[in-house]
Amino acid sequence: MNLSFRHYYWRWLKNLTFLFLIFAVLMTLARISFAFYFGDWNILSQNTDEIKKALFLGLRFDLMPLAYVNALPFIILNLAYFIPGKVTIKATRFLLVSLLCFGYFLIAWLYVFDYGFYSYFQEHLNILFFGFFEDDTQAVIISIYKNYNLLFWLTIVFTLHYGLYRFIKFLFSPFEFDLKARAFNFKMPLIFLSGLVLIAFMARGNFTRLPLSVEDAFISDNEFVNEIALNGALTLNRAIKIRKTFGKDQFNYLKANGFNRWEEAFLAARGKSPENSDIQKALTVRTPNNPFLKENPPHVVLVVMESLGSFWNNQDSKDFQLLGDLKNHFDKGVLFKNFLPAENGTIGSIVSVATSQVIRPGARFLSESEYMQTALKSAGHLPFKESGYDTHFVYGGKLGWRDLGKYLRAQKYDHLWGADEIKEAMPELGNFSARDLGNEWGIFDEYLYSFIDEQLRTATRPQFFLVLTTSNHPPFEYPSSYQPRELKFTKEILSKITIDEELARKRFLGFQYSNQKMAEFLERIHSSSLNDKTIVGLTGDHSFWIAKGVGQEQEFVRYAVPFYLRIPDAYKPSGAIDDKKFGSHEDIFPTLINLSLSDQPYIKLGEDMFSDHSDAINSSGLIAGPDGAFHHGKFWKWRDENYEFLEPTEPTPELQKLKSKAQGLISITDTYLKSEKQNKKNSGESDRP
Repeated sequence: MNLSFRHYYWRWLKNLTFLFLIFAVLMTLARISFAFYFGDWNILSQNTDEIKKALFLGLRFDLMPLAYVNALPFIILNLAYFIPGKVTIKATRFLLVSLLCFGYFLIAWLYVFDYGFYSYFQEHLNILFFGFFEDDTQAVIISIYKNYNLLFWLTIVFTLHYGLYRFIKFLFSPFEFDLKARAFNFKMPLIFLSGLVLIAFMARGNFTRLPLSVEDAFISDNEFVNEIALNGALTLNRAIKIRKTFGKDQFNYLKANGFNRWEEAFLAARGKSPENSDIQKALTVRTPNNPFLKENPPHVVLVVMESLGSFWNNQDSKDFQLLGDLKNHFDKGVLFKNFLPAENGTIGSIVSVATSQVIRPGARFLSESEYMQTALKSAGHLPFKESGYDTHFVYGGKLGWRDLGKYLRAQKYDHLWGADEIKEAMPELGNFSARDLGNEWGIFDEYLYSFIDEQLRTATRPQFFLVLTTSNHPPFEYPSSYQPRELKFTKEILSKITIDEELARKRFLGFQYSNQKMAEFLERIHSSSLNDKTIVGLTGDHSFWIAKGVGQEQEFVRYAVPFYLRIPDAYKPSGAIDDKKFGSHEDIFPTLINLSLSDQPYIKLGEDMFSDHSDAINSSGLIAGPDGAFHHGKFWKWRDENYEFLEPTEPTPELQKLKSKAQGLISITDTYLKSEKQNKKNSGESDRP
């Protein structure tokens, strides 16, 4: 036997490879578990060949972070080969154990985070993940603690971590003969060079011009099959790159979308050339002159409800009363179901609603960007303020959340109301216990509506309210006085959810509570003197998620939120109302402004839902209209007239126009924002908060 192979280098090299293979197997098993836990068996069984491809591609994706974890330990081990002695062994062992523990712990935590993230959003880690650190992190952790047996799972995770640490230490333990064995072996240089080439190949995924990337995961028309291949390390890396690329206001959206000038983008978005060379003037329109509205301005309340998603609203039934009495109001009012949120997280959507804009893909949200202190003329409440309204922003949580209050103060709201301000204005809330008043996210919705109701009943001027609720949010709690309605879990419903029945019941009860309290608020308006002079709008900030096995054919429904309007008869638009029209958050204020205000100028980036407009856009890149959709770089057509299921199709002139229109809207939005920033600079105002 050649004594050189008893040198510690060869044993540790073998163990380094052994540990690598163990993790490759574990990550593959985790991917298979992911497929069965989140997937629909009917979908999986119909796509076995594509799933095999996804699993193989997933293995290649897994090898990429594993290669990065092992690269430095491999190089250190090879360098140490030529430096004999006990000090070298001890130092090498310390470095190997430290680096490998850190790397493999990181991979394990990325899988944990990705699994939890997917169970909530049905997407792998993306830029919304940064919200964990930018949001109210303490409240997030408390919510997780209330919804899950956090101490139990942390004990399990840290026990596994400790076991892995001990195992790695054992694999790289030195023996007495390590120093006695002859060091040099002619095979060593070849092994070193071969190992470097192999690690480089796995880190890139291939040796072609471009490395393996997320874009290579689109191997199936079914989105869930594509999701099987991905892992959290890969998608988080993409999110970090997006954050870096779009983090500053220097990205050229015009050029990225194929336009040379903003006028070209305007033509694509509006179907006509601008009538003014100044973009702000080109975007300014005026509502029709209406003597009735001038003499009878209605109160306007716009509620953005936390997680009011259309997918689960559609599951409402006699035995599964998710909507409660809100269903009656939906049936009597105007309900647009083919409606998308601007963003798939709360802060992005509420800022988009407030400023009547689409989200520029990848860009920081306005309230957290260099526009934080820039007063935007597109802000939806300004036309109401200019028409003599008192304008209010009402939030169930704290106004300091993600600097939202600071941002909206810069937008010149007359009144900003957070949980603390509402408690101060309503001393009777002091009679409630902390448990029945709210939780770490804010006060419960019913107190929010009571406050608004009081403001409306005592108002001497027309009132405008933009409202953001918090109750339908983890940990999904409600006052002890609330009497839940029937929520019978059928096999069909259980087959759709991504969480266990106990947690799902808690979540759905929180959803039911929010819907019911909104219904009671509407009923109070209906049965009072406010009935004939109050317009109420309702939408969701994003979907409720937790839908299992929703493939790409239902991508639109998965993202969708409703847009409901309660309109008194005197204010209803003339003519038939097409409630199948498509729209999204930037269209809300143009709709409300045209319903409520006479001869009032405003900056129009979105469209009136009662106009001929009919298309929707979401920051995920989903664009949809009556002719179909564009998403994930592909064109889709509707399989049915109810606009629920999509199927792949070849690009048509109509779909190309739909895509171009969305690109134009994003581009003119960016140009408009930069013009506001330039105007502020020209006026001598500072961009700093």
